[in-house]
Amino acid sequence: MSISLFSVFITPAIGALSGILLSSIAMATQISDNRIFAKSGDVIQVRLDELHPTQIAVGKLQIAGDLDDYARKPEKLFADLCKVQGAGKLEQYNQSSSPKDPLSYRCLLTPGTDKSAMNTVDIGPGGKIYLTDGHHAFNSFWETSGGDISLSVLVGENLSHDTKGNPVTQLQFEQKMAALKHFLPIDAKGHPVAFSQLPSSLGLKLFQDDPWRSMLYYLRGISYDKSDSNLNPKTGKPYPEVPFLEFYWGQYLNSKMNLSQYSLSELDGYINALKDAAQIMTELPPEQLVGDSGKSAAELGKLDKVHKKKLKKLAEPDSKLAKALTYQMSHQQ
Repeated sequence: MSISLFSVFITPAIGALSGILLSSIAMATQISDNRIFAKSGDVIQVRLDELHPTQIAVGKLQIAGDLDDYARKPEKLFADLCKVQGAGKLEQYNQSSSPKDPLSYRCLLTPGTDKSAMNTVDIGPGGKIYLTDGHHAFNSFWETSGGDISLSVLVGENLSHDTKGNPVTQLQFEQKMAALKHFLPIDAKGHPVAFSQLPSSLGLKLFQDDPWRSMLYYLRGISYDKSDSNLNPKTGKPYPEVPFLEFYWGQYLNSKMNLSQYSLSELDGYINALKDAAQIMTELPPEQLVGDSGKSAAELGKLDKVHKKKLKKLAEPDSKLAKALTYQMSHQQ
């Protein structure tokens, strides 16, 4: 099995380096073998083709933007691989580097150093790994290089056993995932879906396209931000992170807007839709519940006013939005 090994320094002592390599290989193997016993907050290594999605839809325009970036600037792919593994910035890569070979590029830090930047997984019956955050980034990696990329991820919850240590059934696991809201039970049109209807693996062709999810990607920092950007007035502390936050905002916007009235394949039309959505979001009372989240607009990161400067920047002909639209038109999925 390949492992992610990132070095900050290259030591001239070959014997010492060999020891580090062997030790890292042994550690990675142990983590992999014992993942069913991993605890919340542990870092484990997985292959993309081992991950089981927990949502049926993604914002394909967002992924188109990633794929355009990777095509234009290959180093961006390796920088993202470093970032999502909590390994900081990309330190070194060359034209021979491959995401399938973690020894062909180097990050500044050891994977798992910055856990706040990592994507999370839950562990289910039999040690199966369920991705609860990062469907867009990991689908982008998949579309670039396939499923045999190994990455470090952060364990959110180990739900493979009950509180008495007994293995749970698949039904018990699915019920627990639903209760924790670690499974998104709606499709791209807001219709309910069962756990059994989820895609069997990553791969863009297996997912529905949710245009609201893409819009929320571009609206971050304009009409809302991460949930922990707002303080709870009762405690004075940031609100906790909310899984699938953007989808809940999409649910609400879907009840207030008709996207068929906008030309979403053109930059001007897309910007008009973003403007209207941003206005709706920022005008919401902080205590307004959003979608099926059970959370208020404040808990979902609502901003008090539209960040017009950022919105204007998206409207420029060479913006990341403009490039994503162009890429999507020439690479229809």
